[in-house]
Amino acid sequence: MFDLDALEGHGESADQIRRYYEDSRLGYRFVHSQEGAMHMALNPSGTFDKAGYEGQVDLVQERFSSSTTDVLELACGNGFNLAILARRNPQRKFFGIDLVSSQVERANVALHPFANATAAVGDFQALTLPDESQDLVFVVESFCHATDLPRAFDEVHRVLRPGGLFIVIDAWRTESYRTAPDFVQQTAANVELAMAVSGTLVLSDWIETAEQHGFSSVENLDLSDQIKPNLARLAKGADKFLSHQRMASVARLILPKSLVQNAVAGYLMPITVDLGVHTYRLQSLKRNN
Repeated sequence: MFDLDALEGHGESADQIRRYYEDSRLGYRFVHSQEGAMHMALNPSGTFDKAGYEGQVDLVQERFSSSTTDVLELACGNGFNLAILARRNPQRKFFGIDLVSSQVERANVALHPFANATAAVGDFQALTLPDESQDLVFVVESFCHATDLPRAFDEVHRVLRPGGLFIVIDAWRTESYRTAPDFVQQTAANVELAMAVSGTLVLSDWIETAEQHGFSSVENLDLSDQIKPNLARLAKGADKFLSHQRMASVARLILPKSLVQNAVAGYLMPITVDLGVHTYRLQSLKRNN
């Protein structure tokens, strides 16, 4: 069905990442979430419920302090998270950036009812915001797209006020990845590359990089079990697609390449999470003074 070798190098540039999201819009809209969410639902009950798309928003909200005034979301997508936060927190100011201009346009439509939130095209590796202008920065399932992770950490550190919080909700490789058989490691890599992620680190290495760039790790919350219902739902859809060779062959001809390749991640990620080589977590990092 797929030449997995064609995934090599996928996600190594901003243009490739941008194209992935542009090509995958139909999948996110009609397969994933018609409400505009572009991340996994959190379902602690063990049963998929689209209300779980607000799970990441709830976790971010819970970590606001009384002094949290300015909040930045990196890779804000269609504005799903920002719209909820802006509605709940009219006393706070929210700003989002995203690489994809069409997503920013949709985000600003979603944010139009709220005077305290807006979005703009931007790259979190080259933020245009002033130094020490944000109390809290968060990102959901997108910091993995950093093509220059040290630079991305430096930019977040620069715009955060001393003592500010950086919340990252994302997937990482685990320590088990290091000793997994070669074919399991390659399967994990294929999951990542199918979603235009080219440089996933083992979690401990990622935290070490954060600490080298002015952050202290203050929280490590494992959410892997909570995304399994969503993963199972996506895998079921991918399995139906892959089980019909003729339909899959036609889809490869008429649909955008990145959208079709997304089926690889949908099919394989439940396996890599169950094998323990991928983990989905909330990481809270505090900017050192």
